[in-house]
Amino acid sequence: MASEERTPAVALHGKGDITHLEDQTVTATDTTEKKVEVVGQLEALAFSYTKAEEKRYLLKIDVIVLGYVSGAYLLAYMDRGNIGNANTAGMSKDLGLTDNQYQWVLTALYMGYILFDWQTIFYKIFPARYYVPTVICVWGIIAGCCGAAQNFTGLIILRLLLGIFESSYSPGLAYFFSFFYYRREMGRRLGWYVSIAPLGASFAGAFAYFVTKGHHSIAGWRALFLVEGLPAVAVGLFGYYWLPSNSQDCQFLNEKEKKIALARTVRMTGNEERSRKINIKAFFKSLLDLKNWLPTLIYFSCNVGYSSLPIYIPAILTGMGFTSIHAQGLSAPPYLFACLVVLAIGHLSDRFQLRGYFLAGCISTGGIGYIILVTVNSVAVKYFALFLVAGGLYPCIGLVLSWVANNNGSDSKRGAGFILMNFVGQCGPLVGTHIFPGSEAPHYRKGFIISLSFCFFAATLALLQVAWLAHLNRKLDALHGPVRQNIDTEDEIGEETDASTNFRYIL
Repeated sequence: MASEERTPAVALHGKGDITHLEDQTVTATDTTEKKVEVVGQLEALAFSYTKAEEKRYLLKIDVIVLGYVSGAYLLAYMDRGNIGNANTAGMSKDLGLTDNQYQWVLTALYMGYILFDWQTIFYKIFPARYYVPTVICVWGIIAGCCGAAQNFTGLIILRLLLGIFESSYSPGLAYFFSFFYYRREMGRRLGWYVSIAPLGASFAGAFAYFVTKGHHSIAGWRALFLVEGLPAVAVGLFGYYWLPSNSQDCQFLNEKEKKIALARTVRMTGNEERSRKINIKAFFKSLLDLKNWLPTLIYFSCNVGYSSLPIYIPAILTGMGFTSIHAQGLSAPPYLFACLVVLAIGHLSDRFQLRGYFLAGCISTGGIGYIILVTVNSVAVKYFALFLVAGGLYPCIGLVLSWVANNNGSDSKRGAGFILMNFVGQCGPLVGTHIFPGSEAPHYRKGFIISLSFCFFAATLALLQVAWLAHLNRKLDALHGPVRQNIDTEDEIGEETDASTNFRYIL
């Protein structure tokens, strides 16, 4: 059989070179393997299951994956944002921090995010089952240690380390979700995940109220760091048992659900298993792509206000005339409202398969809230404006994350898109954490004006992105014809990748 395979090669190339013949044999073997691979893909797609069975499968993934990472993100957000509550409870006074030093403590965490956001790609390289729990355990230990800080130097180093290890986790979660969910399913799931941020901020405010109100053998702000930091270690340890690396690695699925997962993987990636290799050419091409740069600038603009809210809302409420204890409690309702808005917007953006218009509307609402804060002196109206700001800004994060995930048709491109977005976007907090200095209290007009300017800038960019993606879709229609509604099983292989003739950008 081997000699029969080699004979055409001699006749074709006119050479009897043994190396040439071996190369041809490898090519024939590769072709056979490719045929076997395609047969396996077609068999996976041919597996029959109902919508109800798929919904039950997705519910399991939601509970196992989305539930776990959202719970951990709640802890991460509290650990990140509790610095504002701790400061209101007397941290700066006890450590002798100046207003400028406090702002640098805030900045240190985001410097860790910016310098180490490239770790997003680790979700593709390392099994998430081991990578994610390890990262959670480490940041939990660091967060708890912040309660033992004795001076400015110690606190700023701990906050920098916290940023480094949280950047190993939070920025890559939208990328991680794309291993489990179709493009049309991402908005709702990211909405659920992002809703944890305002929920965490709300809970953190109420929790800080009760922790700092009580009497402790140590300062209330130190107890706050310890109580909020250490539970992350327990959650991280549980993740080694609970969290799957991808849909094929989930031990809680029955045999039929595993076959559903396999069929969905083939539709998403064109392969039965997700590769851990990175396509370098696609990766760097994505870094220069305009459709990634526009969401990146939107993310930067949103982060100016988003990052400062949990830090400065207690200070803003104190500036309205409330005591520090009451300010902690009153910071919760705007976040609860934002949580509900995030969930509603995530559901609607999936239902209508639109991101940009919802994004422009939400960020404009936040801008209107900032205008009220600048122009109105009534305490009741200004408190209402905080609802508009929180309800406008928080949904934007999930929308822009899902936009990037939706419009990059391969793991390598998506990874590059998220790294770019986080590297540039996390510079927004460098602005946001420096525009509300104590000298501007109690009105903080400069910070509000800067924030509202970025809101309307982001809304304009969102509409530009919609126009650009619509233009790209028209070009794809001209090249491939209109999107086919009824396609053959073979055409479903890699349907979620931009190599598919049915792939179109989500506006």
